[in-house]
Amino acid sequence: MTTSALPTLLPPATAEIGLARRVSRLFGQDGRTLTVGFDHAVSVGTVGNRLSPLPLLAQLSLDGGADALQMGLNAARWVGPVLTSAPGRGLVLRIDQSDVDDTAAQSVGASVAWGTPAQVAAASGDAVVVFYVHDERDGSVGRRHAAVVGAAAGQCQALGLPLMVEVLVKSAETSAARLSAAAIDAGRIAYELGADIVKIDQTPDPAAMKELVEAVPVPVLQRGGRPRDTLRETLADLDASMRAGAAGAVFGRTVWQHENPQDVTSQLAAVVHGR
Repeated sequence: MTTSALPTLLPPATAEIGLARRVSRLFGQDGRTLTVGFDHAVSVGTVGNRLSPLPLLAQLSLDGGADALQMGLNAARWVGPVLTSAPGRGLVLRIDQSDVDDTAAQSVGASVAWGTPAQVAAASGDAVVVFYVHDERDGSVGRRHAAVVGAAAGQCQALGLPLMVEVLVKSAETSAARLSAAAIDAGRIAYELGADIVKIDQTPDPAAMKELVEAVPVPVLQRGGRPRDTLRETLADLDASMRAGAAGAVFGRTVWQHENPQDVTSQLAAVVHGR
């Protein structure tokens, strides 16, 4: 049979249908998302007891307008009743552990994959999240993380699960221009390794955020990272990322360390969705 005799439109594979349905729960009808993350506990426990009331924090985030929640795979069991009461919201589950922090000078070992995409699918998760660390000082760091990302990507594709890759840049450089250029490279590498969604810090040079979004042909989400000094600064940074073309953001500590998580979530959601 020649290629010209093949149908011009084939029905979607089962995995493709699953992928589309899951993506629709992660993102609003405007194609944007505010995801609230609680997966810090995988690496650091209760974070000074702030994450102990996880079901309550999850409920407050949803009540504030979060499109999705992000947490460690097994935490979903604890938050099950909250998730059941919000069937249209997304659930992103982490399956790896790393000692990463927010400083560019940090030296990081390889992340460890302790869960699998199949477990995420069994838990009715809508996406898998893993780290990719781009260290300009040591190429072996990126290669070790690439192995984890690549393995997860292959399994996610077979299961119809979106893969979110959380990108962090490590470097001896301190200039905004150099760190921003590295972030653009790192975001593109994450995409090439199989990311369906790239979660990454706002570029130190705000003008470079648009270049990053243009270099990555999948949704780019601003990583909340360490809370800013004021909520006003946080909202201004988020607004700049949205104007640069970001598809949303993932905030964790900014929400659940605040005395009013629901109100903070509501304000962040308003910026993401242009309300």
